[in-house]
Amino acid sequence: MKNEPKKGRQFLDWQRLFFFVTALMFTAFPTVLFSNFLWRLGIEQGIVPLTILFAILNWNISWGATHSLIGFFYRRRRAKEINETPVDPDNPGSVAIVLPVYNEDPKRVFAGLRTMYESLKQTGRGEVFDFFILSDSTKPERWLEEEQSWASLCRDLDAFGRIHYRRRTVNTDKKAGNLLEFCESWGSRYRYMVTLDADSVMTGDTLVALYDRMEADPRIGLLQTAPKIVYSESFWGRLQQFSNHFYGPVFIAGLNFWQGGQGNYWGHNAIIRLGPFIDHCALPDLPGREPFGGKILSHDFVEAALMQRAGYEVRLAEDLEGTYEECPQDMIEHAKRDRRWCQGNMQHFWLLFSRGLTFASRLHLGNGIMGYASSLLWAIFLILSGILIYNRVRSQLSLLPTSGVGDIFQIPLAEHGALIGGVTFSLLFLPKVLALLDAFLTKGRTRLFGGGIQCTVSVLLEIITSAAVAPVMMLYHGQFVVFTALGKGVGWSTQNRLAGDGLRLYDAFKSHRTHALVGLIATLLARQVSDTYLYWTLPVSGAMMVSPFVSWIVSKPSIGRALGRMKILSTPVEIDTSAELEAVPVLQERFTQSNWIFDDEKPIPGVMNAVVDPYLNAIRVSLAGAAATQQNTEANNKILTERLLKQGNGALRSNEEKQVLSDVEMLTQLHAEVWTMDPEDLHSSWKPLFDRYRWSS
Repeated sequence: MKNEPKKGRQFLDWQRLFFFVTALMFTAFPTVLFSNFLWRLGIEQGIVPLTILFAILNWNISWGATHSLIGFFYRRRRAKEINETPVDPDNPGSVAIVLPVYNEDPKRVFAGLRTMYESLKQTGRGEVFDFFILSDSTKPERWLEEEQSWASLCRDLDAFGRIHYRRRTVNTDKKAGNLLEFCESWGSRYRYMVTLDADSVMTGDTLVALYDRMEADPRIGLLQTAPKIVYSESFWGRLQQFSNHFYGPVFIAGLNFWQGGQGNYWGHNAIIRLGPFIDHCALPDLPGREPFGGKILSHDFVEAALMQRAGYEVRLAEDLEGTYEECPQDMIEHAKRDRRWCQGNMQHFWLLFSRGLTFASRLHLGNGIMGYASSLLWAIFLILSGILIYNRVRSQLSLLPTSGVGDIFQIPLAEHGALIGGVTFSLLFLPKVLALLDAFLTKGRTRLFGGGIQCTVSVLLEIITSAAVAPVMMLYHGQFVVFTALGKGVGWSTQNRLAGDGLRLYDAFKSHRTHALVGLIATLLARQVSDTYLYWTLPVSGAMMVSPFVSWIVSKPSIGRALGRMKILSTPVEIDTSAELEAVPVLQERFTQSNWIFDDEKPIPGVMNAVVDPYLNAIRVSLAGAAATQQNTEANNKILTERLLKQGNGALRSNEEKQVLSDVEMLTQLHAEVWTMDPEDLHSSWKPLFDRYRWSS
C-alpha cells in the first residue's frame, strides 16, 4: 500500500539545506565581527569563551529570524491543496476526545466541552466522536463539582454514553500517567485520540477536518494544530495574545518549511493515531532522580520523537483555524508555568543522544532546552564581558593598531561596535518587522487587528514592553535552570488563567525584590567599569530595578480593556469572533448558576455538600458504588460520622473526607441523618447548607 508508514525522509533535502545555511550565515557574520572587535580592543584573555557564547546566543536569535524570513516568503506562495480523500463509509474511524483536568475550574471546563459537543453536532459528523473527562483532581469540592457538572451536562444533552467521566484516586505519573491509563483501558476502542487541555476550545469543523486528514493519510501518526490564545483581559495577557496571533503565522510557516512530516507535539489540540501511539510511544524512565531524571514531566516532545522513530509522520496543520487556548494573565503566573516547562525541557537532555531518533526530533528537543538555557548563557555572557572590560579599563593601556575584519572594511572602532549591535538587533526585530509587512501585504489582515495604524502601534508597544520584561525573564529562566540542575524540583499545580483585578503592588514587590536588587547591584558595578559600559548595560539593569512596577502595571485588566477600546493589541478573534468563542462565557455563566451549591465566594467543604444536597449525594453514591473501598470498619465509620455531624466544618482531615466520600454506606447514612436529626444536635456550620433550601418563608 503506497501510504503505509515508513522511515522518515532524508534530513538534508534542498529546503532544509537552504534553511540551515541561511541560519548559519546569520550567525557567522556577527560572530566574526564580534570576535574581531574584541581583538581590536586588546581583549585577549577570555576572547574564546566569550566568542563561543556569542555564537551560541546569536544562533538562537538567527534561528527565529530565519523562521520568520522564510515563513514570510513561504506565505506568499500558492496554497497547497490538502489531501482529503473521502472517508471509507464501510470502515469509519472513531475518535476519543480526551480532556485531562487537575483541580481546574469545572465551570470553564464543562462550558468548553459543551461548546465543542454542540459544534460537532452541527457538522452532522458528531457520531464519530466521544468525549472523556479524565480527572486527576484531588480537592473534593472540585471533583464533586466535576461529577455534578458531568451528570447535568449528559442529562441536558441526552449524552450518557457519549460523554464519559473518570477520576483517578491515585495520580500516578501526573498527566502522562492519566493519559496512559486511558489508553490502556479505552484505547483499543478508538482509532484516534484528540488531546485537549482544560482551557482548550476547538470548533466542530476543525475536529472533523483533523479526522478526515488522518483518515486520508495513514502515514500521519500525529497532527498538531496551532492554537490561538483567547479570552485575555490584562495588559500582559493581551500582549501574549497579540503576539500569538500576529507573529505566529509567519513563524509557523517557516517552521513548517523545514520540518515537514518531522514536526513536534505541543501536548494538546492535536489528534493522534492511537494504535502506533500505544505500541511505540511509552515513555521511558530517565537516568537519575527527579527533577533532572526519573519520570518525564514534559511528555509531548518525547512522544512526537517516538512516533517518528516508529516511522510515522508528525505534522503541523498550520492552515486550520478554530483551535484555541488561554494563557496566564501576569508575569508571575507566566513564570510559574515556565518553571514547570523548564524542568520538563531540561530533562530532555538525556534523550538528545537516544538511538533511533530523527535529527529533526533531536533539534526540537535541543531547541526546547535552549529556550531556557539561553537565558543563563546570556547572564554569563554579560557578567564575563563586564569582567573583561573592567580589566581592560583598569589596565590603562592604550589601544594598539591591529588588523582584522574591521580594518579590511576600514571601519572605525566605534562604528565597528555599533555595527555588531545593529546586526544583532536587526536579527532580533526582523520577525516583528516581517510580521507587520506581512499584515500590510495580505489583503484584509490589518483590518482583523484593528487597522493599519493600530497594527503598527501594537507592534511598537509590544517591542517596548518585551524589552522591559526580557531581563527579568532572563533572571527567572536562569534561576529555573540552576534550580533544576541542583535537584530542586517543582510540584504539580493548577495553572491560573484569570486576571482578577491584577497584582497588588505589594505582591509585585515581594515577587520581584530580588530582581530589583540584582539590577541595582549591576548598575553600581557597571558604573565602576566605565560610564560607557553603564550606558550600554542600563537598559538591562534598569529594567530589573523597575520590574516590580512593570509587573504590577502589565497585570492590570483595566489597562488591557482600555487598550482594547482603542483597538490596540486587538486580535481577529475579537474583531470577527466565532460562535464557539461567544458560547463559552455564556455557558460558563449558566454553569455558575446551576452549580450554585459550589459558591466560590462562600465555599463549603465538599464532603458536607455531598452529605446534604440530595442530587449531589445521589451522583456521588452512584459513582462511588463500583469503586467503593469497603475498607472501613464499622467502628471507624461511626467515629467519622459522629465527628462530622457534631464538629462540622474542619472536623475531618483531607484523607478522612475522601474516605467518607468513597463509602456508599456512610454517605447514604449521613444523608439520612442530617435531614432527620434535630438541627440543635448538629454543629452550627451545617446551618448555612440548610438555609440554602429555604425557598419559601
